[in-house]
Amino acid sequence: MGCTRRRQGDARTAQDGDEIMSVAVANEANSDRATLKRIENGLRMVTVPLPHLAGLAAAVRTNLDWRVPTMGIFASGRLLVNPGFAARLKDNELVFVLAHELLHLALRTHDRARGSSRLEFNYAHDYIINDILRAELGFASIPAGGLDMPGARERSAEDIVIEMRRNADLMPSRTQVFEGAQASIRQIFGGGQPGNESRQPDDDAGDVLADKKERDMFPADAQDQAQQKAKIDEVTARGLSLAEAMKAFRGRGDNGGTMNATITALRGELRPAWQSALQKWIESSSPGERTFTRLSRRGAECSEIVLPGRKRESWMLNVVLDTSGSMTDEIPLALGAIADFCDAAGVDQIRIIQCDTAVTSDETVSPEELAVFSVSGFGGSDLSPAMAALAEDPQVTAAVIVTDGEIAFPSDPMPYGVLWVLPVRQAGRFNPPYGRVIAMDGSRP
Repeated sequence: MGCTRRRQGDARTAQDGDEIMSVAVANEANSDRATLKRIENGLRMVTVPLPHLAGLAAAVRTNLDWRVPTMGIFASGRLLVNPGFAARLKDNELVFVLAHELLHLALRTHDRARGSSRLEFNYAHDYIINDILRAELGFASIPAGGLDMPGARERSAEDIVIEMRRNADLMPSRTQVFEGAQASIRQIFGGGQPGNESRQPDDDAGDVLADKKERDMFPADAQDQAQQKAKIDEVTARGLSLAEAMKAFRGRGDNGGTMNATITALRGELRPAWQSALQKWIESSSPGERTFTRLSRRGAECSEIVLPGRKRESWMLNVVLDTSGSMTDEIPLALGAIADFCDAAGVDQIRIIQCDTAVTSDETVSPEELAVFSVSGFGGSDLSPAMAALAEDPQVTAAVIVTDGEIAFPSDPMPYGVLWVLPVRQAGRFNPPYGRVIAMDGSRP
């Protein structure tokens, strides 16, 4: 009898233990899902102030892993996150650290560190990245006890490495890149000379993780590692081009740009309200009588608007194109809209003056030639030289100024009519002393 009761008690204990274990597993799974969701949201938030990182934010693959002390990134784009570390971060701090890891990919820290002390180069890039993000994200101090060197964003990683070796005793640092204890560079790296350190620093101190470590930790995925890295390299190249074009790490510039890009115009992409405004302005500034005997070649694309043709009288539309770094996303849409309506209005030629802080191009093209168009500049934002160039031409009676409004321009009215065309998000805040302002709504009809 006693044995029976004991067996029944043992069975109940085992059952209770299984239920407790099941609840614990379920709770852990729910916690992991919540953490992954939070990281996913954090990656999306990174792209708001840093849009050039959008491709990398979408391409990285996140793994929750207690084997890393905080967070780390492989060259293949695999992002390892210690769940406990993520839980200790506030939402804005998580965005900072996620942006930090993406910038290691963007700056190609893994590749640039080859042939030198990888951890040493990791630290140098950490100083630079954290100083960039401090300015871009508006942090007074580096979150999670990250490495801190004010002004590092103005220096090269190689220069910082030299300083780390030269001033190893005096230069304060931390025992790991996040949540590290205060230490000197010599305490971390020993002698400070690669290959001759008095002791080897802990590999877990860094967040730029080696290829071999990934193969050891995830052997089942080893054969795909090179392919994944190639994809990340491709995304990184696109992101770096966009960052340079947008001058992502700077505000409005004062210098001219030297970049060139081939822009594909987006035609037929804009709403009728935007179409109507541009059409009316073209009507008021263009010569020739309107007639329905000649149908518009492009008017049939939008049933909301009837665009009658124009009796054939050759004329030219003058356009000033703001090619400052902040205009990267707007130019294709603007060129497509201008081409569409010049086609419909019977405009044979378009004079386009490109300008950032200086005139980078002044050429005459047909609407068809805007389909693929070379844009140069991507520097600062002063349209005065281009607008002055048009003012010197007595044949110019009107001009379209395509800009985001973050510009300098002549304060006195021009001797020609001006239509300011701005992205919808900027149009309401731009109040020039002359001309008409319309919003370039990029939504599809």
